[in-house]
Amino acid sequence: MSRISNDVRVKIINYIMENKNVRARDLGVTLNLISMIRSGKRRVTEDLLCRAMAYLSSDELAKLLGELPELEPATVNDIIKVVVRARADPAFRELLLSYLDRYLGEYIRSVGRQWVVTKEDIDAYIKAMRLKGIKEKTLRDRLHYIQRALSEMNWVLSPEGIRDYLASIIEEESPHVVRHITVSLKSFIKNTLQAKDPGLFAILYNSFRTIKPKNHGKVKLPTIEELKQILQRIESIETKTYFLILAETGLRPSEPFLVSMDDIDLEHGMLRIGKVEETKRSFIAFLRPETIDFIKNQYLPYRDRFLSMIVKGMEAAEWSRNYVDNLKQRFLPFDQGRLRREIKDSARHVLGREFELYELRKFFATWMISRGVPESIVNTLQGRAPPTEYRVLIEHYWSPRHEELRQWYLRHAPCLLC
Repeated sequence: MSRISNDVRVKIINYIMENKNVRARDLGVTLNLISMIRSGKRRVTEDLLCRAMAYLSSDELAKLLGELPELEPATVNDIIKVVVRARADPAFRELLLSYLDRYLGEYIRSVGRQWVVTKEDIDAYIKAMRLKGIKEKTLRDRLHYIQRALSEMNWVLSPEGIRDYLASIIEEESPHVVRHITVSLKSFIKNTLQAKDPGLFAILYNSFRTIKPKNHGKVKLPTIEELKQILQRIESIETKTYFLILAETGLRPSEPFLVSMDDIDLEHGMLRIGKVEETKRSFIAFLRPETIDFIKNQYLPYRDRFLSMIVKGMEAAEWSRNYVDNLKQRFLPFDQGRLRREIKDSARHVLGREFELYELRKFFATWMISRGVPESIVNTLQGRAPPTEYRVLIEHYWSPRHEELRQWYLRHAPCLLC
């Protein structure tokens, strides 16, 4: 894929738009970006190229690319056959690995930078700590902070996910708690992952430091105009949707990924989060009318096309049914790490500095309070109110309290599509 020149990529874009009646939004990008690509002002990314190639037959692709072999439809059974032969045939394995590195290297390396933590990993950590003679109280405390952090990060550790999580707790927790969380995470990574995967251990362990929060309020928050510029630079529809939700609701970066399709109420413009933890509670978030229209007209149709493409050929495999069913239920069935990276890349161009997603939560709170919204309302919308506040929100699907919160939100919430 990386060897396909930009001229050929533009040729593919022009072909499908002129001969297949494919529109910009069918590709998950804006008309403005397509115009810039076709005029030579912007490059065609590999992600966009993959989406464009999905509209081509094998004959059309062979004709456009020339030097590449024709593509044939592949099934899950084909993948299994290739893997089985690669395990048995060293020469074939080397060939397969060279092709994977050439055409899917970026995706494989991305997967290699994350660790899906299991119960067995927790058990291994407990055993390692007891062999070192750690006191039981110390071990209980560390497990408390480790499991709390893992729960917030959906039990997946990656450099980006860890940094975003730590940026969030710096804003909400005391320096004492932040230090305990970072010390516990480093202990867990070192004592569980170092021997098993030294390379991934080094990546994760060195991606953060033991934090003693100081001067964390000095970063100047982005303005509404800068956020609009960031939104405009983001190419994919799914990342635009994620960014809009974070900026216009003030949710924590991981919370939109907790939302299922059953949790979406576009009639009332509401997302039901249903998250309760020891220090974090989020039950509802509201959406602006402009964002609802964007979700209805652009995001949901694209999501349906994406899912149909992903699950095609997988549903017949017994082992994949639970995965497919889970994917279909998720409102954002996309890789969280990729969406975060796309936002940060776009923000870096606009702001000229590194950007943390948690700044959007702080931006929302600052924006609302500066416009006269009572702090108690902002706290409820952002999941910082006491449990008694949520009793009405839990026990009733819609109530006068819901409507009151919604009206405060609609009158004062920031709008990136206005």
